[in-house]
Amino acid sequence: MSRRMVVAGALMALALVGCKRSDEKSGGGQGRARAGAVGGVGSMLAEGPADDLRVTADGQFATYLRKTHKPIVEGIPPQMRLGELYVVPVTGGVPRKLGDGVTNYPGGQLFTPDSKHVLYLTGFNVANQSGALHALALREPTAEPQKLGAAVSYFLPSPDGSKLAFVDGGVLKLGPLPAGPFRQVAGEVSTAGFSPDGRMLFFKRRLAAAGGLLAVPVEVPEGKPSEPLKLADQVGDFVFSPDSKHVAYQVRSTSAQGTYDLYVADLPELKGRQVATGTTAFAFSPDSKWLARNDGSKPEVTGDLYVGPASGEPGRKVGERVKELAFSPDSRALGFLAKYDQSAGAGLMGVVALPDGEPKLVGSRVPNFIWGSDGKYVAFLSRFLKPIYSVDLMLYQVGAEKAEKAQPGVFGYGFTPGNTALVFRSSCIREGRACDFKALPLPRAEKAEPQTWLQGIYSYKVSEDGNRILATSARMDSDTFDVAIYDVKTQARKTLDQGAQLPAYFAGPNDSLAVYVLKGGNPGVYVAPAQP
Repeated sequence: MSRRMVVAGALMALALVGCKRSDEKSGGGQGRARAGAVGGVGSMLAEGPADDLRVTADGQFATYLRKTHKPIVEGIPPQMRLGELYVVPVTGGVPRKLGDGVTNYPGGQLFTPDSKHVLYLTGFNVANQSGALHALALREPTAEPQKLGAAVSYFLPSPDGSKLAFVDGGVLKLGPLPAGPFRQVAGEVSTAGFSPDGRMLFFKRRLAAAGGLLAVPVEVPEGKPSEPLKLADQVGDFVFSPDSKHVAYQVRSTSAQGTYDLYVADLPELKGRQVATGTTAFAFSPDSKWLARNDGSKPEVTGDLYVGPASGEPGRKVGERVKELAFSPDSRALGFLAKYDQSAGAGLMGVVALPDGEPKLVGSRVPNFIWGSDGKYVAFLSRFLKPIYSVDLMLYQVGAEKAEKAQPGVFGYGFTPGNTALVFRSSCIREGRACDFKALPLPRAEKAEPQTWLQGIYSYKVSEDGNRILATSARMDSDTFDVAIYDVKTQARKTLDQGAQLPAYFAGPNDSLAVYVLKGGNPGVYVAPAQP
């Protein structure tokens, strides 16, 4: 059977599912024709008002909250809600209720990186930020949620999704998903993190327990639990090299109040050595060869930037008073904001080619920057004061003499997959709620100007192949949005539905579907073919 026939069959099945009326009143889906409506392309996956829509990384499942309410607790964020958590396949099926009292706030629910499990807290206690932890195997239709802990304040799956670490009543536990067994690792724990290869688990103790950083092997011989190895007390942030051979971590300085010194330790020996003082920013390169860090920071001023071997050996100075830094994805260059002005939140855009290129300052009054996926380009915003104030988008190709202006007056920007174009919102009105969506093809031809792909959009997502845009437009008659799909090659645009709430997602194989929530007279979670 051809791939085209498979996709066509999947869409036909989706349409049939959308036309079936569910008898389940607690969130089942039903499809209804919406004659006369602009768009109206979507089929209902789940009936009723919904919030906090999320989609797994593989695009196969969606979760959402129903019957949400704001907790009656002073001092909580105004967006916090509690509700009933449901899950439904994006290709159709009966929605499953997973639990009550689930929060939309970060840390309340997440998917494992392999998209096989959903993890969530029920009965969330806003006062102590904890709840009962459950895990559900998404790809097993008859599987039941597994309760893993009663008062869980933190949980994190391993990079491959096979293991889970969580803090239950202050005690760190570790074991395989979905049901354990989970061994007790240590008490008085606040957070934890797996090394990228998943072989070591690092965790931080609460401040009341000296805020120490410790580590244990994930796999231990049966009956021979390993004692945690302490790296240091009073630890701030910590990061791993992508190859899991090194960990860099901050330790509160004993000589300069309010600052942290930087240490590096090799895995699995974990014998730390100091490599910098007064460090506020540090990172390993994607290829694990380099460690960049600022050195000599004080509370009122940031330190100078050094880059050297990932092992922590002395490096060379490449920038002054640097706060923000980021390696290019190919590890061949380092971008940074130099001579950073804390009050303005901006600095000079600096780029240095590795290993021994001369640093270049290519922009001023820069608040942020991003790298393209192949490391050839860096885009950044620059604040111009004359002839009038403007925040303009600049583009720098590594190795060039200077940056070029891509577009004046930009609100939000990024690169398409494969660096085929630099995309951005510009010419915005209605306080940034309606903008032109433009693209500058790369590599940039001489005197080439950006192309306008869409007008009047609020938000956008780019498909994995870079050929389609899922965009939303803010309505003027309500607080909802229209959802549209745009084909980059054919320039065809189609409105999928009106009256949606953010966010909308690509889903399904090869981003073939769009999933979103509609409000109004026929509310629910909807899915539509992501083709114009």
